[in-house]
Amino acid sequence: MKRKTVVNALEKSVKHAQIVQETVKNLDVGLQILLNEKDTKKSHELFHKVDVLERDADNLRREIQGDISRGELNPSVRQDLSHLIKRMDDVANCCTGVARRINTIPIKFWNESSRETIDIILEMMKTTVDCAQYLDKIVIDLLENRKKINEYANQINQFEHAVDLLNIKLRKNLQETNYTVNYFTIFTAGNVFDIIEAISDSIEGVADYILVLLTSAEKL
Repeated sequence: MKRKTVVNALEKSVKHAQIVQETVKNLDVGLQILLNEKDTKKSHELFHKVDVLERDADNLRREIQGDISRGELNPSVRQDLSHLIKRMDDVANCCTGVARRINTIPIKFWNESSRETIDIILEMMKTTVDCAQYLDKIVIDLLENRKKINEYANQINQFEHAVDLLNIKLRKNLQETNYTVNYFTIFTAGNVFDIIEAISDSIEGVADYILVLLTSAEKL
């Protein structure tokens, strides 16, 4: 019964990871439409979808935590599973943080941004999407063979590092642009870029935690 409870929780965790991946993908598409096409209506619809998906992920997280709490599990196992779900939920929360804040940035800011700035932002998101592709893979491998966890974690680490480097490049590029928007807009945009970077950081946090779980895999 204990084993079944853990397996069921991990299987639902795979679904949770897939929903989280969808939040990342929809955020990426929304950014492409906003920054390339300047279509605020269509991009806002996609950002709203990110918000809806994040709520779906929240609901599934609560369901998983309910399953865990009802199972007769070792407290340390219950804690391990809860922490895993929370770390995946952090990824979706970051995506929602970007989606909500970016809707408040006036189109004037993007019109004044250089093409290079736009391209760096889009490259950051593309790399983040690539990073997120490994979320369900690493959870599935934890559930099944546990043979590729280190490989997947290494891939995630590489993508996260690439996002870090792009963020540094973005910061340098932004300071070369003479914006005429107000200071609060600049502050909000900077906050958005910080959270975009935090998405891959959170994915790396999931991978790092799974590596910790791997060392005590006999409990799961």
